[in-house]
Amino acid sequence: MIALLAVSAPFAYVTNQGDDTVSVVDLESNRVMQRVAVGKAPVGVAIDTLSNRAYFSNVESRSVSVVDINTNQVIHSIQLTIAPVGLVLNKTGGQLYVADWFHDQILVFDTTLFTQIATIAMGKAPAGMVLSREGASLYVANRDSNDVGVIDTRTHKIVNKINVGKHPFGVALSGNGQFVYVVNVESNSVSVIDVKRDVVVATIPVGEHPYCVTTNSDGSSLYVTNTHEDTVTVIDAKTYQVKHVIKVGGTPEGIAYDHQHQRVYVASWMDNVLTVIDAKTNQTIKSIPTGSQPRAFGAFIASPSTQ
Repeated sequence: MIALLAVSAPFAYVTNQGDDTVSVVDLESNRVMQRVAVGKAPVGVAIDTLSNRAYFSNVESRSVSVVDINTNQVIHSIQLTIAPVGLVLNKTGGQLYVADWFHDQILVFDTTLFTQIATIAMGKAPAGMVLSREGASLYVANRDSNDVGVIDTRTHKIVNKINVGKHPFGVALSGNGQFVYVVNVESNSVSVIDVKRDVVVATIPVGEHPYCVTTNSDGSSLYVTNTHEDTVTVIDAKTYQVKHVIKVGGTPEGIAYDHQHQRVYVASWMDNVLTVIDAKTNQTIKSIPTGSQPRAFGAFIASPSTQ
């Protein structure tokens, strides 16, 4: 007999850098259900719904906390010699990529034994990462070298480097998988990379000091956090024109889309809240208190699966 997986309502897993916790938010009720103590100064998030695990990078304790999202209990801590920032998993969840901000490299871990299996030299200060749709390529934003490195996930080799704007940080994949969006913090722009050719095909102006980006379900809209304006820029993905600018909580950083409820969730570092935006109206509908200094850097919304 084949076991069928049922998917529960989505949750947001918000890293709170200021108090060493993760806020678990039920997106059906928009309420914090639990605060999970992790390592010191958590920032990055990666979630594997196949094994129901979440991974959180702890910058100051130099570790990655592994949490069972069925029980919200820490089940392992991957100890590192470096300070991790961005995290991403491969398609099966069997490999975890960890961005080493300070030593210009990507570390690759086997998630069964939690052992390191590869080290990949990268550009300067690697930050955000995103997989291509088929999972064969990993795109890495290198903040201090102003480029995006492309890694072949089968060989763990760099196959390309793409020049973008100044200080690229957050990244996201388009709804159709044809483009990677890269936020350029000091250029106040988003670079659009065609993944077939690995070239920049457009540059979109946004607000002051942008940080992270996400897309809606069909990929028709982009949402970009602007940390120095306390806003989210909404962009038409076909025309690259700004459609709306939405006021949110202070210093918005991480941003993710809830496909089930068609809402955008924004972690605001200064105000210690998760701002909820109705994607149909582009209006804010709620601010959910989190822990201190929420970052939520990565794809922080997921629906646990049950058998």
